[in-house]
Amino acid sequence: MTADFRSFQAYRYNAQKIDVQQVIAPPYDVISPAYQEKLYQKSPYNCIRLILNREENGDNPSNNRYTRARGFFQKWQDEQVLSKENAPVFYLYQQTFKDLMSGEVKTRTSLFGRLRLEPFDKGIVIPHEKTLSKPKQDRMNLLKEIKANLSPVFGLYEDPAAEIKSLFEPVLASKSEIDVTDDEGVRHLIWLIEEPSSVEKIQQKLNERKIYIADGHHRYQTALDYALWRRENDPASAGREMAYDFILMALVAFEDQGLSLYPTHRMINTFDAIPSSRGAKFGGQEGVEALQDDFMIEEKSSLEALNQAILSSGDDLVLGLAIDGKYYFLKLKDWTKTKTKMTSGKPDIWYQLDVNLLSHLILAKLWKLPESEWESTISYTHAESDVVEALQKQTIAAAFIMKAPKVQVLRDMGQVNELMPQKSTYFYPKLASGLIFNKHE
Repeated sequence: MTADFRSFQAYRYNAQKIDVQQVIAPPYDVISPAYQEKLYQKSPYNCIRLILNREENGDNPSNNRYTRARGFFQKWQDEQVLSKENAPVFYLYQQTFKDLMSGEVKTRTSLFGRLRLEPFDKGIVIPHEKTLSKPKQDRMNLLKEIKANLSPVFGLYEDPAAEIKSLFEPVLASKSEIDVTDDEGVRHLIWLIEEPSSVEKIQQKLNERKIYIADGHHRYQTALDYALWRRENDPASAGREMAYDFILMALVAFEDQGLSLYPTHRMINTFDAIPSSRGAKFGGQEGVEALQDDFMIEEKSSLEALNQAILSSGDDLVLGLAIDGKYYFLKLKDWTKTKTKMTSGKPDIWYQLDVNLLSHLILAKLWKLPESEWESTISYTHAESDVVEALQKQTIAAAFIMKAPKVQVLRDMGQVNELMPQKSTYFYPKLASGLIFNKHE
């Protein structure tokens, strides 16, 4: 069985009425309260009012951030600020950006369409990360009110012979429909693929492939749960294809030269849930000593020196640890010996992931932090500056500096039906919200 990826009639901002550059936003889960306010001030039509409406004093079950989002979405349609495409199309989407690590200017190409929702156990749509409960409930509340996909899920597909890429080339040679630049300097361009034979060829080629979720696991899982909820509450849907059986998806080829994957660092908020063998509270020195049997440990003079060691480590399994004002470079001694301490019966690729070494060896076994405490004990950041600030302010107890994973890890894990821990991957740039909406009509 393979994917069912289709063209569709999206709702889009009407460029005759508003400046599209003023109404796009990053995905909701990377927007800080300060940036949320900035987006509110940019335009009364900024999509922040849909994807992450502000909480307000006096919110209640009938008037809250979700119902307000629904109201804006309907109002903007009534005002024709948002309008529906005349016919089903695919939307070709390019982002041009400066790689945050190399400084190189890159371009990533993706395709907007709607993908039939499939349970993961069918092996058609393949996840690579576990999900957290709180974001799913938030997105479910919004989906129930607004009945539309506001932000795309980011998916990957294999195109080793560039069959699909070659179908995009004539479109990219034409003038784009949308050309805007966001606050980070990322340029976003959209082309419409309208010609029926082109749409058919693309659809046919993509529907021969499996789809790997790169980013948006919470949105995908929520959409699955939402579709089930809708069917349970709509007896007339039995045996019929419904609009909510599909989700807004942006697909990128594994082979795309613009794929940039960065690390997600782990911050240990507190040692409170970690037991100490010394009859006192668990501390930094005990934490480092617990790693000595499994890791070669080298103290570094600074975070910059630690980063350089990580970047120069090649394929070695390494981690960085910031604790008690010191920086340590951790290099695994013996993978075959260490794996016997971890969960048994997993494929080799599972044991070769630094995020699993951290979670299932260091935290679970060596530091004895129960998995039930991970969600409340660990916070995540992509910016090392956040780590430095938190350590200086002593708002965290320690931090693990991670190496950027390779893109093929997602495919490798999917092929053996295994999941990485939460927040294991960070693709840059994020797909913009506000360019394309998929309404469940």
